[in-house]
Amino acid sequence: MSNCILTHREPKAAVDGSLLCPGHHRWMHSTLVDIVDTYALLPDFYEPGTAVDDGQQVRGKRIDPPAPVRLDVVALLDRRTVARYPGDIVPVLAVLESWARMVREERSLERPKARATVSTEAGLLVAHLAWIAEQPWVDELAKEIRDVKSALHSAIGDHAPRPVGTCPVVTDAGECGGRLYQDRYGGMSVSCAKCGEQWGETELRRLGLVIGI
Repeated sequence: MSNCILTHREPKAAVDGSLLCPGHHRWMHSTLVDIVDTYALLPDFYEPGTAVDDGQQVRGKRIDPPAPVRLDVVALLDRRTVARYPGDIVPVLAVLESWARMVREERSLERPKARATVSTEAGLLVAHLAWIAEQPWVDELAKEIRDVKSALHSAIGDHAPRPVGTCPVVTDAGECGGRLYQDRYGGMSVSCAKCGEQWGETELRRLGLVIGI
């Protein structure tokens, strides 16, 4: 059995036939879903001042008037954005579309007739995630979707949440101890940022007794 190809403080075994541990497999799935959900929120953040530190603050005098819309949000939503720009502007659709194209080519899938969207391309990656997890380039995909997610959350002013406790999962190497975070959309669940373990509403009360939340 090989170790997970992604970074760990301590080596963690990958699932048989996969290059990812169960926690990172869940992380990739949730990250792709999160990208779709957060991308859909971007139109609500067009106007300057709709997010904390949205890049529209002016230091000193300037001759030209400020843009009536947030250019970073426009760039993230624009299909023509195919290259990275200074700051947190990442070509969201171009990144997902390039990886989805690779999956379609390598799996001999029919090319869709409809125009690609963030939802369709991320959906394809989710649907084929088990196969993707076995490919040697899965670490590159993981890095790029991490960058995409970070850029999107930065655009809406959604900064890193505070942990609510530490993970009580015990492995052969000892207690996990990773940071636990609540579901960012208000759901009654928590997950470990280190091992990826998740607890739903039915388990949350028992977990609360363990970690003291």
